[in-house]
Amino acid sequence: MTKEVESHAGNILSLLSSSNKNLSIREIGDHTNYRDKAIFLALGWLLRENKIVCFEKNGALCIESRSYLTDIYY
Repeated sequence: MTKEVESHAGNILSLLSSSNKNLSIREIGDHTNYRDKAIFLALGWLLRENKIVCFEKNGALCIESRSYLTDIYY
């Protein structure tokens, strides 16, 4: 199960990074077709690695890639 969670985490992080915006849990599910349980496990993995930021927006839990927030390219 660990490999599956790690794979889902990578896919979700790629989605967040490519969209350059925050996504709700529902939007992540719509894009990935993952069940809520798989999404939450993957988000926990990404939170532990400090790769995402979670916040509430209009009553919905939203997720944003931390690399989008902090990476500056010259």
